[in-house]
Amino acid sequence: MLELLDLSVSTLGLIVVFAFLTGILHGATGVAGGVVMTAVLAWFVGIKIAVPVMSCALIFSHASRMAMHWHDTDRKIAAQVLLFGIPTIALGAYIFTMVDAAVAALVFAGVLILSFPVKYWAKRKALKTGPKILAFASSVWGVIAGNVTGPGFFLAPFLLGTGMNRLTFVGTLATITLVMNITKTVVFGATAYIGLEWFMLGVVIGLVKIPGNWVGKQILRRMDDQDHSRLIDILTVLMIIYFFYLGLFGQ
Repeated sequence: MLELLDLSVSTLGLIVVFAFLTGILHGATGVAGGVVMTAVLAWFVGIKIAVPVMSCALIFSHASRMAMHWHDTDRKIAAQVLLFGIPTIALGAYIFTMVDAAVAALVFAGVLILSFPVKYWAKRKALKTGPKILAFASSVWGVIAGNVTGPGFFLAPFLLGTGMNRLTFVGTLATITLVMNITKTVVFGATAYIGLEWFMLGVVIGLVKIPGNWVGKQILRRMDDQDHSRLIDILTVLMIIYFFYLGLFGQ
């Protein structure tokens, strides 16, 4: 497996710059910054290292966004999601350690493709998310979340189906994904999947993303719901193309 010391100073510098830029994106959308940064990092180190590193990094990013949106967060909904999601998150993370890089990249692409019919089905049906639907969706999301970065694409319509607006959505999802990434990092650490030096890179990325999150928050407050949704769709399509490329040609 690639070692951190194999990366040049210029490569590490680019990773830090992209961490800040994707922090802005994450603050502005609530869901896209993590998966975009994973895509960037996978280009340099491969997806099998990128996912654990980003799980560590996103602890800091999500913690900062949770604090920024503390008063916008629906903590009851977050607790319901995590009650059913944490066991399957741990299962998904363990499965990730056993699959090869090409499969991992194609799983990313498949999950993002799935996000479109789920999102527009929910919108067309004016989905109203009750406790049973939320419990089932959270369990399925957990398995996905253990394997990929950015599973908020799947969970989003079910959260929005509870009636929350975009600010409550961002705050609630930040709380959920903070606990999600702590769970994944514990699994990756307990299985000794990658070394401490990679987790330290995750810490650096996470800290650099924090000021980017703040900038993104200012953008979010000036964005309407339609623009927010359109931006997420564009980013989703780009990430689908990229992860298919990684799975078929880039690993």
